[in-house]
Amino acid sequence: MSISPIAARPYLRDEVYTALKVRLGVRAAGLTAPLRLREEELAAELGVSRTPVREAMRRLEQEGLITFRPRRGARLMPTSLPEYLEWLSIREMLEGLAAREVALNGANDVALRLRAVFADFDEAGALARPAEYAAANTAFHALMIKESGNALLGKTWDSFGHLKMAGLRFIERLNRGSQSFHEHHDIIDAIAQRDPDRAETLARRHVRLLRDQAAASLKEFDLPEQNETTT
Repeated sequence: MSISPIAARPYLRDEVYTALKVRLGVRAAGLTAPLRLREEELAAELGVSRTPVREAMRRLEQEGLITFRPRRGARLMPTSLPEYLEWLSIREMLEGLAAREVALNGANDVALRLRAVFADFDEAGALARPAEYAAANTAFHALMIKESGNALLGKTWDSFGHLKMAGLRFIERLNRGSQSFHEHHDIIDAIAQRDPDRAETLARRHVRLLRDQAAASLKEFDLPEQNETTT
């Protein structure tokens, strides 16, 4: 995977960490086998020394994106169904809190901006263009987290980025675009009405229904077995 070089700057460590997290998160979403990560290759692609790359990889290990194995180095691992279901359990609480905070404290135009995310879709469009709708779905939830005004909530949400990315291809297979479309607009209606209890209840229900459907419909990510690859 190609990574654009990073120019020297005062906060190089954070730059390297952010670049690796975003790019490896995207790569992790489509993994079908463990991917070996070579520190020297990542450093060369970023145009930096190995030290900030090593530090960034250790931070990503703490967040669960990278796994280190004795004498085998770092691995980027495919996301399993149990891991994704666990993330949804956490996400239910995070999104419920976000919806409550937005309904209570969101900007006057927040409901309009949330609706605008789905301006190009009706119920039929959500079903006919699942990849585009999945991207809009991601933007909607990210905006709601941002508009909550809760910085710690935002950091917690961001720390699970690789699992959110894995969920994009996962959700598409559940064919719940129509259901999701109506659930999103119900949440927005509650926010527009400044009803925090209803907004929280609907947001939590939205994620809980997704989790229940995923658990019932999919036994595992049906990824073909492949040998370990390297980057």
